[in-house]
Amino acid sequence: MLAEMETHPEVMRRNIEVYTDDRSKMYNLFKEAIEKLPREKNQIFLIGKLNDKIVGFLGIHYGSKHKAHVGNVGITIHPDYWNRGFGTQLLKAGVEKAKKEDLIKLEMETLVSNNAMIRIAEKVGFKVERIRKTKTKKNG
Repeated sequence: MLAEMETHPEVMRRNIEVYTDDRSKMYNLFKEAIEKLPREKNQIFLIGKLNDKIVGFLGIHYGSKHKAHVGNVGITIHPDYWNRGFGTQLLKAGVEKAKKEDLIKLEMETLVSNNAMIRIAEKVGFKVERIRKTKTKKNG
């Protein structure tokens, strides 16, 4: 279910980390990553549900050698549930969990065109630190 959500065409269009245009290959890459989650340390993973149906998920990875106190946030919401506040709720819950894990900074990267993610982040208190114009190349 999570791999299907991550590889939904509308989600992939807004995702900063699309490794291939081959949706089947992307699905397999994401499925492998999800299967490894229970064995990985230094992460927070939350699933958002509505009436027992998964509507989205949030991941915060942290603990790299030089930035052990910094978490990198990613959020995916199924397009059927966009604009209903689920991304904001997940991010607020992730921030609270990160505080309990003693993280002192959270970062997220998104495409400059992903206005929804930017709005969610700003609602929760994130600030734009920089805009990189050459890191990600999508669709030519």
